[in-house]
Amino acid sequence: MTRLGYCTDGPDMALLTAVFTPFDEDGALALDVVAKQADALVAWGSPAAFVGGTAGEGASLSTAERMALVERWCEVAAGRLDVLVHVGHASVTEAGRLAAHAESLGVKAISAVPPYFHRPNTVEALVDACAAIADAAPTLPFTYYHIPSATGVNLRASDVLLAARERIPTFAGVKFAHNDMVDLQRCLTLADGQQEIYVGVAKLVLAAWQWGARAAIGSVYNFSGPLFRRMLGHAAEGDLEAARRLQLLAQQVIDVAGRYGGELAGFKALGSLFGVDCGPCRRPLVSPDPQGLAGLREEVARLGFGAQ
Repeated sequence: MTRLGYCTDGPDMALLTAVFTPFDEDGALALDVVAKQADALVAWGSPAAFVGGTAGEGASLSTAERMALVERWCEVAAGRLDVLVHVGHASVTEAGRLAAHAESLGVKAISAVPPYFHRPNTVEALVDACAAIADAAPTLPFTYYHIPSATGVNLRASDVLLAARERIPTFAGVKFAHNDMVDLQRCLTLADGQQEIYVGVAKLVLAAWQWGARAAIGSVYNFSGPLFRRMLGHAAEGDLEAARRLQLLAQQVIDVAGRYGGELAGFKALGSLFGVDCGPCRRPLVSPDPQGLAGLREEVARLGFGAQ
């Protein structure tokens, strides 16, 4: 049995941050910003950085860029934060290279989406691909990243969980970034202390907490980690009314962000306003211009975000 150890039997919920990748105005990596990102996570208590995933625009980076990014995170996080690395790729071979590289750096764990161009259409094919990636880094825990809205792979995560823990010795759990609450509940039940389930949809964190989820990975924590910490604190103390108010506020902010270039571009813009400025998104995504950024600031201020 492989576990990362973020999920506890108590009421606390670990909030792991899916970090943005910093770019300069020309779209090149701005690795000097990573130290500021790490400082910000430590300041509010995020235990880990999830590097190179959806929020990190990993699919828009070359393999060399992804490796350089992980190397920088390992340098600045040493002794302060765990580093989890997303190694998923359209090519299983490239994903294996990224996994082996991450292992050589001593990261905490790896995670991968399934191949997303030529996609697996059975659970067996998906798990075989994951096994090949995990085998490239045999000492690292491996987490399956379930995000069908991005990958187009709509196989149930709970079925993948059952098959993967029989096939992959280092299988540690599932990052569940999907709105199917029925399948999420099934994953939580099936994991049963053997694996860990990470909630990947910020709008569902409170509901998932009430069902027993005790860890989440998300990009919203780049700019709203303290809000979610307060929300979960209220929930742990039994004040669900206060917790629901904060969850609703988070949902409203997320909806507003989506109107400014799409959710990721909007989130990264909010990060520049309420966290660490990681620059624009890489093409083909389009970040808000200065007028849009001002509009975003005004809209979330009207909701009361940033003034809690």
